[in-house]
Amino acid sequence: MKKLFTACLLAFASSSFFCSAFASPLPDKPHVYVEGSAEIEVTPDLMTFTLSIEKSDLDLAKAKADVDARSTLLINTCKKLGIKPDSIATTALSIFPEYDYKDQTRVFSGNRVSRQVDIKLKDLTKYAQVMKALVDAQITQTINTKLSVSDEKPLEDKVLVSAMADAKARAERLAKSQGKELGEPFSISEFNTRAEETYSLRISRSIVGDSASDVAPQVRLSKMESGEPFEPGVMKAKAQVYVVYLLK
Repeated sequence: MKKLFTACLLAFASSSFFCSAFASPLPDKPHVYVEGSAEIEVTPDLMTFTLSIEKSDLDLAKAKADVDARSTLLINTCKKLGIKPDSIATTALSIFPEYDYKDQTRVFSGNRVSRQVDIKLKDLTKYAQVMKALVDAQITQTINTKLSVSDEKPLEDKVLVSAMADAKARAERLAKSQGKELGEPFSISEFNTRAEETYSLRISRSIVGDSASDVAPQVRLSKMESGEPFEPGVMKAKAQVYVVYLLK
């Protein structure tokens, strides 16, 4: 009898733990569960140029000297354009041996020395000037660019508050349609329990040089010199929130 009582007690404890562990996140009172969303357009004010300076040579010292020389040229070019040192980020040199295959035999063909450089341009009116200067200096064969917003945090906060306001307006309409009044929020989340959700800045339309490309910058430059205007386009800050409101 004692063993039976102990078994029942353990079963009850296990059942209670299971129920509490998997309890519904929704209240047991009348409520409304809504999704609020918001979207704000903003003009990007920051462009990042990404350049890869690299050289392959049997003589490692020569390859390194070439990359160092073009890196110095890049920094001097940026200074002439008024770009400050804190807007230039360079990685350490990467050195990799290269091999060719001849008669199914791997043969050493030289050393590849490379360095990546990121340049942040805060004055987008200088885009064409900077691009032309980089191309004329023949520092690299590929120049990739990416637009962004210099100060994202205030924008994210603003759109998040707007999403919350949208959620409340939706909840009030739903409550009113059923002859109810909206009460206090029971829970607020940026994540949907049914699917992963985050908010981020996203480019709404493509622009010249926006994404990574293997096209030589001379090709893009020829388009700029032909009179094609540079338009940064717009970016969109998006936010979603999931809110449970109690009903009065």
